[in-house]
Amino acid sequence: MNLDDDYQYILALATHGSLSAAAKQLNVTHTTVARRIHAFEARFNVTLFERVPKGYQLTQIGRSVLPDIERLKSLQGHIERQLEGQDKSLKGEVNIALTPELAHDYVIPLLDEFYQCFPHIQLNLIMGTSQKDLNAREADIALRFTPEPTQPDLIGKKLFASNWGVYASDSYIKKPKQIDNLLLWQLEFHKDWYQGHFNKTQIIAQFDNLAALISATDQGLGIAKLPCGLADQAKYENLRRLDLTTSPSNWSLWLLYHFDLKETAKIMAVKSFLIEHFSKFESRFLGETSRYL
Repeated sequence: MNLDDDYQYILALATHGSLSAAAKQLNVTHTTVARRIHAFEARFNVTLFERVPKGYQLTQIGRSVLPDIERLKSLQGHIERQLEGQDKSLKGEVNIALTPELAHDYVIPLLDEFYQCFPHIQLNLIMGTSQKDLNAREADIALRFTPEPTQPDLIGKKLFASNWGVYASDSYIKKPKQIDNLLLWQLEFHKDWYQGHFNKTQIIAQFDNLAALISATDQGLGIAKLPCGLADQAKYENLRRLDLTTSPSNWSLWLLYHFDLKETAKIMAVKSFLIEHFSKFESRFLGETSRYL
């Protein structure tokens, strides 16, 4: 059993404090996490974790060795990235971290074209709302909505701003109503964006998934603030943007990768392909193609 492999289980449990969350990060079962850590502890006759009401926490010996484990994993990642960075071949796997919405609406439709250009590169789409750690090689490239990248070792290419608007469907607009129904995104920075625009409102649902929020709005359940790049697609033909002024978004769509991979041929090929593809949709993300009421 490889000690380096064991360290990632220790780091995951130390970070999340629960077997299920650590297992989700590592894409294994919670029993695998428990088994690997128990085997590591038995090998050295130590106890790294103790059970607490909310899950697991490091013992004193666990806290004492954690910094060394973190340094070891960081050094291992640096070595692997440097070796990977020497790869000049256009073959192998490239892991892309992105949201489900970007994957379904923008990346999956281009896969056939991509494989015609690069038949020996395998793209692995890692979809989720949580950010993957590019330093830890959880992904090679990230397509990320963010105000500004903060990790110093990442190379960032700002594709364009991601503007938002207030939307409702044709069917909802035509309904007679005394109170307007609001649909909210749980991660919205400006929680009170609707104040001052409507006489009477009631919040009927909140969403942690943008695709579900857009679908609910498209089906006429209420009014929502949505990213133009996702809402202004032809498949949401019932959606109309309301001519309302809200606080401008400071989010942009960024393509990010680690500095150590800047000479890796397959990474650069995927990067260039994605940048060219997404450049076609800049006006949509800026909200310049919105269908207004």
